[in-house]
Amino acid sequence: MAHFYLNIRDGEDLIRDPNAYVFPTAQDAREAAVQSVRDLIRENPEEHDFDHKQIEIADATGHPISIVNFYDILGR
Repeated sequence: MAHFYLNIRDGEDLIRDPNAYVFPTAQDAREAAVQSVRDLIRENPEEHDFDHKQIEIADATGHPISIVNFYDILGR
């Protein structure tokens, strides 16, 4: 099991996740991020500025290892 951070990027602004989450793999962390984006879109359908938002998945050292773009999830 490894620790991952799910940071939010909105354009140039980065909101660092203060809590690390434990996932078996980086792919599991990415799947959780995708589900989080789906939940945010469903809860806030009137939000129209998803084009510049992302979840950056960072490893235990804080280095980004994967990015989930909100606009990639909108059509799914």
